Amino acid sequence: KPSRKVILEPGRSPLDWARIANHPTSDLRNLPAGTPYLRVTPSMLKQQTGRKGKDAWTALNGRVYNISPYLPYHPGGEPELLRCAGRDGTKLFGEIHPWVNYETMLASSMIGLFVEET
Repeated sequence: KPSRKVILEPGRSPLDWARIANHPTSDLRNLPAGTPYLRVTPSMLKQQTGRKGKDAWTALNGRVYNISPYLPYHPGGEPELLRCAGRDGTKLFGEIHPWVNYETMLASSMIGLFVEET
């Protein structure tokens, strides 16, 4: 299935994202300064859907990322990226973007580790 690209606003290219995300002082987690990585359970993740003023988080291969800052930069559009918000997006991401190095791309927005409920 071919991907559908959307027209992004000026200043929202992959290079623009890389410049922001790779800046040495960049912290795109939207957590209080100094917050250590969190242990995120499925019930915690489920609350972070990007709706009702909440950030959009997704889990990818055991790590949880705040994808809200990346939404306006996503070449497939915000609705497409929000399909994995609030849940484990590993399978969907792997089907659509197996070549993308998300660990580098989203490093500055990593929330923590995806863990089982206790």
